[in-house]
Amino acid sequence: MPTISVGNSRVHYTVTGEGPALLLVHGVGKGGQVTFGHLVEEFARRNTVILPELSGSETAEDDGTPLTIEQLAGEVAAVIEHAGLGPVDLVGFSLGGAVVAATAALHPELVRRLVPVGGLVKSDLYIENLIGLTLSQKHDAHAFGRVLSTTAFSPRFIRSQPSLSDVENLGSELSPSEGRLRQLELLVQVDIRDLVGKVRAETLVLAPYPDAAVPAEHSRELAAAIPGSSYTEIDSGHMVIFEKPVEFVKLVQDFIHKL
Repeated sequence: MPTISVGNSRVHYTVTGEGPALLLVHGVGKGGQVTFGHLVEEFARRNTVILPELSGSETAEDDGTPLTIEQLAGEVAAVIEHAGLGPVDLVGFSLGGAVVAATAALHPELVRRLVPVGGLVKSDLYIENLIGLTLSQKHDAHAFGRVLSTTAFSPRFIRSQPSLSDVENLGSELSPSEGRLRQLELLVQVDIRDLVGKVRAETLVLAPYPDAAVPAEHSRELAAAIPGSSYTEIDSGHMVIFEKPVEFVKLVQDFIHKL
């Protein structure tokens, strides 16, 4: 697994498959492999898939200071340059949606097409309230995970689980690690209004709807702020990559492979 130093961070990434380069950026959670690992094989049928583990993820190493969008965008840019496969098609999920938009604005030469998924331009009182509630449970990993899973997954998906213990297992992947807390603290601080208007990459904004974690109006705001972007909603909770993986992959592939 290649590893690079970016500022005070050491970032790991993997490269899988052949074809045009596609880089997938995780949001709040354990990292790239946990977020997108179940989709890599499918994407790798047509693309060279680059999957980084950015600061705040389980395997990244850094100095533990507060995260910034610019820092994470710099890490994405450094991975693209180190892999030598740019310009790439860039997909970012949730917090990663803001990160990839910032990357495209700050490093336009590295990004061909852009797909923010469940992303945002600026945090608001709803997100501040939700993250505040979540952080208030950081000393109780069980409660912390259940708060996040309740808003991350749709009621339909939660009801589809075989038992309450299976529902609780969804939250176990969202434990209150030091990196997760820093990611959530960054989510509350997101404000890329001064960057999104500079994006020049062809962009498709994907919005899970209804989304109780990062409501779809944030994706609509993102689409409105990026010149010439297109916008599509998917009938899913926030975790569309798990709730509707086949539809998600098709939408991304249709966009990045169109003539």
